[in-house]
Order: sequence, then structure tokens, then C-alpha cells
Amino acid sequence: MKVIKLIMVLVTVMLLTGCSKKEDFTVISQSDVVGNSDVSIKEVKYETDKMYTNFPGFNEADLENGMYMFNTSDGVTYILFHSDGVHYSDISFSIEDKILQIKYQSEVEEGFGTNVMFLVKKKDENAYDTIDLQNNGGSDHFNMSYS
Repeated sequence: MKVIKLIMVLVTVMLLTGCSKKEDFTVISQSDVVGNSDVSIKEVKYETDKMYTNFPGFNEADLENGMYMFNTSDGVTYILFHSDGVHYSDISFSIEDKILQIKYQSEVEEGFGTNVMFLVKKKDENAYDTIDLQNNGGSDHFNMSYS
């Protein structure tokens, strides 16, 4: 009985959160970026069929370990952590001097595979103008950027 109530509460929260046209991925969690409430972050469920629909030219078979950025025409950015043998952890987002910093840890873990995806939405166009990736304390880069 408690499980049913919990599920009902979760479904209600998800429905009340609302969705825009491009935000058709299932939302897992949501928060504002540390240091700037003008940017919201939502962890969304990676869904292959929606990736193909929203991003022409996307081919899942081409993905290698690493980070991918997907931009939509309405200013929403999706960040994908793709893993086949790498475990990503301690993912955090913050803004400093108009730079969106994405910090995370990674380590090789045989047999581990996952896709973790975030939706980054600016509430203010000028919230940030650069994205800086920091993996294990060092600079990193996107494998590919799709628009």
C-alpha cells in the first residue's frame, strides 16, 4: 500500500512539473545550478527512439565513451555521459563568471555500461556562455556536439 502511495506521489510530481515541446524525455530529477538560479538542470532518461527523432544525424552505434552535447533550436542543451566500460560519478554543475562547470569523476570498470543524460535550460539567455568540463580534476572535452 505504501509503495502505491509513493508511486502516486511521484507521478503527480512529474505531471505538475510540466513539459515543453522539446522536453519529451522522462524527467528523473530536477534542480537549479549551484551559484545561479537562472539555469535549471534535469536528469532525464536516455531514450534511443527520442534521440533519433530529436537529433537527425544521430547514430547510437557511433557513440564512444565520453561526453556528448545536443543543442535544440529553442536553446535547450542535453548533456550525455555515454559509458561502455567507464563509470561516471560525482557529477555536479555550477556557474562561475558565466562559465557552466560540469565536474565529474570517471574510472574504468569492465562490464559497466550506462547512459546518463541531463537537460540544461537557461532561464536567462546570459546565464552562461561557456561550458567547462572537469574530469578527475583535469580538463575534458565533448566527443561530439549535435544541433
